[in-house]
Amino acid sequence: MHDLFAERLVNVHIHQGVARLDFARLESVDPEKNQATLAPSLRLVLPLDAFMQAADQMHKVREAIIQESKKHAETKPSS
Repeated sequence: MHDLFAERLVNVHIHQGVARLDFARLESVDPEKNQATLAPSLRLVLPLDAFMQAADQMHKVREAIIQESKKHAETKPSS
C-alpha cells in the first residue's frame, strides 16, 4: 500500500453504478488576491456500494469530530 496526498475533493461524479472522486493539490497562492490555485491530482473510482460505505464512514467521523470540538469548547476556560 502507498499513500497519496490531495488538498481537496473537488468533484464527485456518479454514473452507471460507479463513483468518480476527483482530488486536487495546491499549485500556487497569490497573496495579493488571497487566492489559491488548485491543480488536478488524482481520481479515485469506486463501485457505488463501496462509495456509499465510505460516505457512511466519513459521516461518522465527521460527527465524532464535531462532538470532540464541542467538548473542547465546553472545557475551555472563558477569557
